[in-house]
Amino acid sequence: MSHFLTEEDVRSMIRLVGEVAMIEGDHAAKKRYLMDGLCDLIGADKWAWGLSCRTVEGSPQVYVNFLFGGMTEVEVPRLLKAVEHPDMAWVIGDFFKEIEEKKTHLTRLRSEIVADSEFLKTEAFDYWKEADIGPVIMSVRPLDGESGSTVALYRRFGKPMFSIRESKIAHIILTEVPWLHELGWPEDRGVSVPRLYPQQRIVLNLLLQGEDRKSIASQLDISINTVSGYVKELYQHFNVNSQSELLARFFSGNGGDR
Repeated sequence: MSHFLTEEDVRSMIRLVGEVAMIEGDHAAKKRYLMDGLCDLIGADKWAWGLSCRTVEGSPQVYVNFLFGGMTEVEVPRLLKAVEHPDMAWVIGDFFKEIEEKKTHLTRLRSEIVADSEFLKTEAFDYWKEADIGPVIMSVRPLDGESGSTVALYRRFGKPMFSIRESKIAHIILTEVPWLHELGWPEDRGVSVPRLYPQQRIVLNLLLQGEDRKSIASQLDISINTVSGYVKELYQHFNVNSQSELLARFFSGNGGDR
């Protein structure tokens, strides 16, 4: 397949960005519309859009405030476990260093981030396979020195790799909606999230999806008492008393208008 974009590609991209700007709804609704449309254009099966938080060198990148599309209730926690795997520190480390150095929006195929031969040797690979994720396009827009708006497009495990042309389409569309990258994050850009333990962050992300304790326990195959312990720790960490207050803190800046 050619790496060059066709006239139809260009028309489809313009049409999609225009539709996103015109639809009714909040930033989350517009993000979902954009991502579902982008998936149709490049043949992606599912997607995730979240906030990546800066962490210490040698540790995995930390993510929070996810929106998901095309994933089942089972696949979401499996994806969260995959992105939290310690191997991901070096898998994507150079990519985030490049973003920090260039201070610009970058989009990469997974093979451009890490060689397939190297990725297959990692323990993290098994986690991505369990989540039914194969080919990946990753796109990150730096928001400040501490965080970035991070988008990932996925095909199911065993499907053909994305092409450079498809990566270009994703990059062009995602760089033409800078206003969407700025919306929907906590006021502190999640600066305290990296201080949480990985399992706490997974529970946090599921709470932010609106999941209750029973559902989280089932998805993570742990007891409700264990989940309740994590929830108590999270409420203390973020100085809130309920799930609704937690949601307000992350999606509305402690409940205030953005």
